[in-house]
Amino acid sequence: MKSGHLMTRGTGNQGEKMPEIKTNGTFTTIHRDDGKIVIASEMVYDHIGTHGSLGKGSVFSGGITSDMINDFLASAGIPAGGGGIPANFPGGGYLLVAPYEVAMQFKDATVRPGTKEDFDPEQKMMVPVPIAEVHTSQPISDFKTDETTVLVFPYDPARSSPEQNDFVASNEELNTAKEAGNLYALATAFPGGFELSEVGGISFPKEAVPKATAWGGLDEPKWAVIIPGSQTEPTMENWNRLAGIA
Repeated sequence: MKSGHLMTRGTGNQGEKMPEIKTNGTFTTIHRDDGKIVIASEMVYDHIGTHGSLGKGSVFSGGITSDMINDFLASAGIPAGGGGIPANFPGGGYLLVAPYEVAMQFKDATVRPGTKEDFDPEQKMMVPVPIAEVHTSQPISDFKTDETTVLVFPYDPARSSPEQNDFVASNEELNTAKEAGNLYALATAFPGGFELSEVGGISFPKEAVPKATAWGGLDEPKWAVIIPGSQTEPTMENWNRLAGIA
């Protein structure tokens, strides 16, 4: 999922002060009418695109584009401290992450090695993180969700690439927003909520979904990606066919 080419566009009605969405190279900035600015990069858009493939976490059932995310962030309520913002992207998706003990309660649950992307502050890039995959014979329809979430945090140079930090440093408007606490960064977007209390019909005490680096891997798994059964699900059969495994 790419953010596009150099451009500036407004998102409001004629005659009103309009939020602006500016794309410059690999970075996009959403300039809101409340003074907050959200920055996003192609790296993050591409990461969000992994939520269209099984095995990388929850998956969108409808199309998800950078323009949809940008337009949402132009007017969405952003908490001062950032966090998960409930969204309503068409089609919702399938909630395919759960605490490991919950995932192992699904029908015919078996564990296999898998990977999930996360940002490595040392390498300053998205890297594959070893995680547990729990395969179940339950159909993907058991995991349908209408809820989607966009994750936005106050800008943190330690969790940004050197290129993005240079881009911010070279832009007076972005620097001013950062110093005022009004610069935010798009972290990801995914189906489901930032906090979960039910997956696949199984309820559990509400828990925030941690970063993949805190999932415990295969040795001490705490969270898992769920891979539903594909025998009778057209959506799954199509994904499998595209992946060359059916």
